[in-house]
Amino acid sequence: VKLAFMGRRRCAFFDRLRHASILVCLSVCLLAPQTCLGTTPANTQRDEETAAEMANVKYTVVTHNVPRPAYRSDFVKMKDKNGKEFECVMPSKMTEEQDAHHVEEQKQQAERSAKSEQELPSLDSLLAPLTGRCFLRPDGYWNFELCHGKKLRQFHEEGRKTTVEYSLGDFDKAVVPDVISKDSMDSSVVKHFYEGGTRCDETKGPRHAVVMYRCVEGKENHIESMKEDATCSYLIVFATPLLCDHPLLAGGARGSTQVKPRVSDYLVGLSGTCFYRVEGWWTYEFCYQKHLKQFHQENSVNTAEFMLGLYQEDTKIADDSHNIHIDDASKDSSAFYSQSYTKGTICDVTGEPRQVEVQFKCATDSLNVVSSIKEKATCKYALVFYTPLICNHPAFQSKKDTIRNIECYPTQK
Repeated sequence: VKLAFMGRRRCAFFDRLRHASILVCLSVCLLAPQTCLGTTPANTQRDEETAAEMANVKYTVVTHNVPRPAYRSDFVKMKDKNGKEFECVMPSKMTEEQDAHHVEEQKQQAERSAKSEQELPSLDSLLAPLTGRCFLRPDGYWNFELCHGKKLRQFHEEGRKTTVEYSLGDFDKAVVPDVISKDSMDSSVVKHFYEGGTRCDETKGPRHAVVMYRCVEGKENHIESMKEDATCSYLIVFATPLLCDHPLLAGGARGSTQVKPRVSDYLVGLSGTCFYRVEGWWTYEFCYQKHLKQFHQENSVNTAEFMLGLYQEDTKIADDSHNIHIDDASKDSSAFYSQSYTKGTICDVTGEPRQVEVQFKCATDSLNVVSSIKEKATCKYALVFYTPLICNHPAFQSKKDTIRNIECYPTQK
């Protein structure tokens, strides 16, 4: 197979690159840089996986005027358009010497990381200054009081007298992630669980809550938000600068260690808010992590109303990346994050409860807005919601091409 090139040429092809016999053409990169595509037959699952991994990889052919180093023994012979022969080392191949060096570097890095971790304070220990302090957040009729590491309660006051009070739980345990990154500054990194609160009449069980602590620089310690995410189950977000001092969150010893932040953590700002869209006769009410309702109103009275879906949270799932999908119908194959709202009003046609898929899409130049609602199938709906809140999540940022070099050396006669 002939290789045509002059100097550095970039080729946007992907290939298994495992045997010289299946190496495809790097041809037609002549007098000016241009794109050349090449593939090998994808007849195995491995081929498909490799193609997916290399979809954003571009290759640059680099020519040298010196002989090929002896240790780079894994090469393929090729010729340029003038018939000059080169020995080209593919980027996916490593000699035994290189591989041994790479393994040794990884081992040393792991040892350095382990040593650094032993010297770092735990994330939960950084919250020690909050011990013995209580924080209050008014929310309409109710007040919520969090006494860090002790108890959480909900109460109503008239004058200075408490007339109604419910315990939302006593402190049970703290949970911190195994690994974190600087991205964690945008989401919660410590969770406190409160159990054994006042008995709930609806669930016949005790009230309980989760307090999510997150790093917020330049602000006082405060309860940022709270919501009843399920009947008698509460979620409180607590903002504190104390966590920001940890080296891992400040780009320290393991600042480069990647962890997948939850998309739902980026959407906390939507909590307690409802959004509306009018389409013809119907008005739609979407309340984040609550419900989607369809109704018709006359003289401020709902004359027709259907619940299209209720939010069902799976608190056991720590990673919600499985809910990130690619919209193949969009021009740029953009990503969206989906949530399911089920157990709506029973459908007369199917006899099944109505249900909705809510698709959250990034829109940096838009406010939070319901873009569209469609009935994809009988009593099954899709709601598209645009928000700038998720645009900082890694999955919704544009991917840059990875550049790899194909090193070519003149063949020695």
